[in-house]
Amino acid sequence: MKIKFKAKKSIGTIWAGATTVVALAWVITLYSNVRQGRTEVKAMAIQTLRKVAEQAVSREFDRLEEFYLSWHSAGKKNLKRKAVSTEGVFEIEIDSLKEAQGLYPLDLIGSKADMLNSYGKFPLEKMGAEWKEETSAKYGGARFALSLKVQPLGKDSCRESFAGDETILVPKYALGTYYLDGMYTMTLTAYMQFSAWRCVDWTDTLFLVLSGLFLFSALAGLAMYVWSRLPTKEENTDAVLTTCRFGEYVFDVVNHTLTYREEEGKACTPQTAKLLLGFAKSPDLLLTKAEIAEICEWQPTDSNINERRRKAISMVKKLFSADDSVQIRFVSKLKGYKIFISE
Repeated sequence: MKIKFKAKKSIGTIWAGATTVVALAWVITLYSNVRQGRTEVKAMAIQTLRKVAEQAVSREFDRLEEFYLSWHSAGKKNLKRKAVSTEGVFEIEIDSLKEAQGLYPLDLIGSKADMLNSYGKFPLEKMGAEWKEETSAKYGGARFALSLKVQPLGKDSCRESFAGDETILVPKYALGTYYLDGMYTMTLTAYMQFSAWRCVDWTDTLFLVLSGLFLFSALAGLAMYVWSRLPTKEENTDAVLTTCRFGEYVFDVVNHTLTYREEEGKACTPQTAKLLLGFAKSPDLLLTKAEIAEICEWQPTDSNINERRRKAISMVKKLFSADDSVQIRFVSKLKGYKIFISE
């Protein structure tokens, strides 16, 4: 029983350690998967916005049916841009960093965006609607918003307009801020709120393997729990064993009586009852000296242990005095007392 208990405890310790390792690896993999997925979702959303913005600006500009002229010096890189407005003529140096931060090519599409803005026809609402439609096709359930800021040349005032869900216009949902015109007066900030679970690649091989191991570990833990709740062999014996038969004698474990055939049962002392139960549990009806001392709760250092053992066995023998079919003898080779039953 002690060995089985130790085995259960050892297996439980191994299971707990293995489950902890698998769980940590699963959490780390999931976190890494989510981070990578979020990066991919943001990149896809921005790429879609770039495409949608360029198409929307070009389409809306074509509807103006205005004459438009753009020129570049052959073989020469422009270093400055000029713009004429009611406030005067303005000239700026082309900033490579701001150009890289443009939502689309600022030298061509940016000029169209500037003209649309001057006519009050910049397609912000259409841009937001088309961006949401295309992005939601891949990542449904997300929320979108666009914030347009315009700082007119020669003016201190700033105009701001919005499109989409204005409740998500907070920094943590911002995907980035981009220039829309060649004079860097128009900036667009894109916002997107989406569930982290939609970023998980559920088909990732490592994630699937760890998920399988985690599920297996959980099922193994459940099986171990059920196994640990099962009674041991000794516990089963105690629970089921209510009577023991020694030939024509029947020992009542509950009432501590030994009955021979139809005669009235003889009462057993607590000590003799323990010894009879010990003999009954032994497969060979054998109890060693050490086992007898353990059953009777004697200390091995007791100087009178041999005498006490002989007296205890003698009291058990007296219970079988009705006939000679049951005898208790000392077996020196086995260093114990054995019950012999004859037909």
